Amino acid sequence: MTLLSFGDFIDFYHKLKNKGAAFLFSKLFKFSFNERVSSKWDAFESVSDFWVIPEIVKSWNHKISGNEDVIYEEYVTDKYFRNANGLRLLSVGCGEGLHERNFGKSGKFDTIVGVDISPESIANARKKAVEANLKIDYFSGDFRKIEFGDQKFDVVVFNSSLHHFENIPSFLSDCINPLLSENGKVVVFEYCGPNRLQWRTSQLEESNRILKILPSRYKMRIDRKSIKKKVYRPGLLRMLMVDPSEAPDSENLRKGLISNFDELEETELGWNITHLLLKDIAHNFLNDDKETKNLLREIIQKEADFVAINKENDAIFGVYQKRKS
Repeated sequence: MTLLSFGDFIDFYHKLKNKGAAFLFSKLFKFSFNERVSSKWDAFESVSDFWVIPEIVKSWNHKISGNEDVIYEEYVTDKYFRNANGLRLLSVGCGEGLHERNFGKSGKFDTIVGVDISPESIANARKKAVEANLKIDYFSGDFRKIEFGDQKFDVVVFNSSLHHFENIPSFLSDCINPLLSENGKVVVFEYCGPNRLQWRTSQLEESNRILKILPSRYKMRIDRKSIKKKVYRPGLLRMLMVDPSEAPDSENLRKGLISNFDELEETELGWNITHLLLKDIAHNFLNDDKETKNLLREIIQKEADFVAINKENDAIFGVYQKRKS
């Protein structure tokens, strides 16, 4: 693992310039694990990460549902719960509640529960649920410490949250399996690449090769004064300081799922290139013009080719079912 990289200093410089010393140091000097994790995700704004790009999202939709306009919540509800009603859903690490609301709009769920460690995210989730006229129960805190009593859920959702847990196989066995009803489903949309985002040399080389040939206007950082010149592997020290929950056991995510549940379906999403290549420059790809769309399609195809050739994949969508005892 890389303890400290030149990219860490670049990241620190730009955060200091854009957000100021007071904000930055208020985030750094949090001493407990939960404080650091909560601080990372309180009022988190994803203004320049690859998942905000519509064309990227459409490519995921197409891989999962076969239709770029059908989100996975609609796909799962229609495929697995078309004739069901009165269902119970639990969303773990729900953030501001987008995915519970998407499931809730189907009208098939009588109970929806969302849990997140960030109080600010939960406050925003509650507000947005009210605005959408949806009854969703939200709880803020460490998921492992929340008491569910004898509650059982028909669906447990992890959207970019499962990879934040340590010892994923045992976490799923001890904390999630007991919460599932008979034939209960686990739905995941997750990062499953290198632990602590310690990018493989192969993906760093390919990402930097693509970055080098991008037109300059697509490499501008959010301040519009500097350009991204290189993709770096993040240093472990920075990872632990900013968010110690980031991908501690992500390499075992698939192993944990298939060892605890029956796999109903699983789709490789890639992310090997787009995740790191587009970090800090994704805002340049939000335009709807032809050049931007064509460039994104080229990047998405290059990633697909990379995954096929190298047999490496950093993200999955999957549906799994409680194993019969």
